[in-house]
Amino acid sequence: MRKIDTLINQHSQHQHNMLGALTQQLQSHQLLQQLWVAACPEILSQLSTVSNLSNGQLTIFAHSAIVASKIKLSQANFLTQLQNLQQTRPAFRECKVTAISVKVQVKSHPKAIVQTPRKLSKQAAISLKKLARDLGESALSEQLNSLASKT
Repeated sequence: MRKIDTLINQHSQHQHNMLGALTQQLQSHQLLQQLWVAACPEILSQLSTVSNLSNGQLTIFAHSAIVASKIKLSQANFLTQLQNLQQTRPAFRECKVTAISVKVQVKSHPKAIVQTPRKLSKQAAISLKKLARDLGESALSEQLNSLASKT
């Protein structure tokens, strides 16, 4: 029984360590994204996301080639902004950015589903008209007649 308890405890500690590492990666990524949002114009920050920071190089994924070009053209300004933020805000001091790399990662949009209009069978249309006639004059009978006429 002790062996089973030991194995369970080891497994739960391993899971806890993995979860802790994942949480730390998430917090680092969120900090980088906040740094990027603070350094660049709002429209560019909405159309791009931070990938990672490795050896001082901040990798940005742009949603289109136009956004990537704009970031590349303004790269020197963004670097200056990032370095100023690193010096003025304590939360960003760990993010030492010396270069920016821009990659295009186009977002895919799912194709719209085209629905073919459904038609009622003649028997269903006759049944709806009969039901509408039995109901008399009402909003429901008008709707049933309208539906029955779409055969």
